[in-house]
Amino acid sequence: MLKQLLLFLLTLLSLQATQMHPSNLPDEAQLKKLIGHMLIVGFDGQKVDKNSSIVKDIQNYELGGVILFDKNYQDRTKQKNISSPKQLKELTQTLKSFAKNELFIAIDQEGGKVARLKKKYGFTTAPSAKEVASLSAQEAQKLYKAQSKMLKDMGINLNFAPVVDLAINPKNKVIVGLERSYGQSSDVLKYASIMIKEQEKEHIISALKHFPGHGSSMDDSHKGFVDITKSWSAEELRPYINLIRANKVDMIMTAHVFNKDIDKKYPATLSYATNTFILRKKLSYRGVIVSDDMQMSAISKHYSLKESVKLAINAGVDILLFGNQLAFQNTDILIDIIYKEVVSGTIPFSRILESNQRIENLHTKNAIVQTPIEFGEKRIALTKEYIKTHYGLNVNDITIKPKAIVLHWTAIMKLRWCMNAMKKEVLSAKRKNIVKASLLNVSSQFLVERDGTIHQLMPDNWMARHVIGLNYSSIGVENIGGFENHLEDLTDAQVKANVKLVNYLKQKYPKIEYLLGHHEYLRMQKTPLWLELDANYRTHKDDPGKKFMKAVRAKLGHLHLREP
Repeated sequence: MLKQLLLFLLTLLSLQATQMHPSNLPDEAQLKKLIGHMLIVGFDGQKVDKNSSIVKDIQNYELGGVILFDKNYQDRTKQKNISSPKQLKELTQTLKSFAKNELFIAIDQEGGKVARLKKKYGFTTAPSAKEVASLSAQEAQKLYKAQSKMLKDMGINLNFAPVVDLAINPKNKVIVGLERSYGQSSDVLKYASIMIKEQEKEHIISALKHFPGHGSSMDDSHKGFVDITKSWSAEELRPYINLIRANKVDMIMTAHVFNKDIDKKYPATLSYATNTFILRKKLSYRGVIVSDDMQMSAISKHYSLKESVKLAINAGVDILLFGNQLAFQNTDILIDIIYKEVVSGTIPFSRILESNQRIENLHTKNAIVQTPIEFGEKRIALTKEYIKTHYGLNVNDITIKPKAIVLHWTAIMKLRWCMNAMKKEVLSAKRKNIVKASLLNVSSQFLVERDGTIHQLMPDNWMARHVIGLNYSSIGVENIGGFENHLEDLTDAQVKANVKLVNYLKQKYPKIEYLLGHHEYLRMQKTPLWLELDANYRTHKDDPGKKFMKAVRAKLGHLHLREP
């Protein structure tokens, strides 16, 4: 229900949600759930049941997630959430069973001294970042592969790692002193990329930290105000710049550090200049921003709860982290404070919607099943030949800049049959209507099963042969269905999955401007995207059907995607 509500609410963005009168907001319960999505909180206990306060919060507010710790910060002799692999697995399974929506189950598992899953509890722990940086890439890959598999087995889907702070200040106690940095820019980029890749394989979301850089500081933001004005340099942005450009970043954690050259008034977590102007506008970051623990003294000793959450959300932070280690924060009170700020207009409702959409897009990406088809040298060569013959372009590679998304049906009713049809590099001779144009086999970047499961078949910025005239600028999405190539039988689950996928792709590629059904492709001939040189190369298409396209478009009005 809430996902349907979210899709409805997103259409309101076009109505200037920032100026909404309270009467146009959703009701209190619904709005509080949208706010709940933006929270990750800590709790006490190694077991939970229906009467646990954290379970009630998860169910009442549909919390975005929880964060797990091994030790109680106030009393290190006490275990908090973790004591053994068996216990942890049971805990995460129980938490997920009570959740009505996708739930982040987060942990700090950097390796070395910052690791909640320790050897003494029965876990395998990677060495510190500093130690990893002394290893070969192959050795690091092996370590992070094992750790990622362990996280997945334990039910963890979000790791607040890797640390991409640079080892600039040898007197720095919280980063350099704890060996949490890989070193300088090149090493940070190398080893952070390995961790991200291995975690992604196991559907573990990586959160890079701590933006805009904590490695040059003298003090610890856990304990108080940290001023990096004189020590910070733009070089500390280098890992973020390179990883964002490589599309390897899904989540970034802010630092509670102050730099008056960036923001004369606020530390990074509360700073619009840091999170929106630098990170989003200058570095073109489109993923989720999560705060460092809002209960750290750098924030809690200088700002009231009301002031800090308002500033953070308005600064561009999408998820607020309350670890409930340094203090205890009642979730009812926290959500009520944010709710009243939204109703009063001091937090624009549009910010709540933006953050919810980014969070939803991240869950969508993380749920995509990687099911690669064969795309070796022969298929790449055939693709280049196709581009030259049909579009008149000589290209060095087959990457595209997506400007459109084209939805299809397969007319083949089983996943295995669909995969068999697309996995071969050369087109079957049975496809007489198109085989004369090229031997390149048909494909698409994505395939959606009838239950809504999304498969990625190839890189989404590689050209697939799925639509005449538009392959070089479009992403193809096949949907299993269309019996005998005319029956409009695509499911409601496929509608929802396509809506999610289009939302995610539009965030990833903001220059996408068209959404069309395959049956509408001929109407694109007068647009700049149409490149087909052969005037006789046209085929009639019925997929994915007018009914399906109407249903999908009805839930995507907020994206303002053009029809042909």
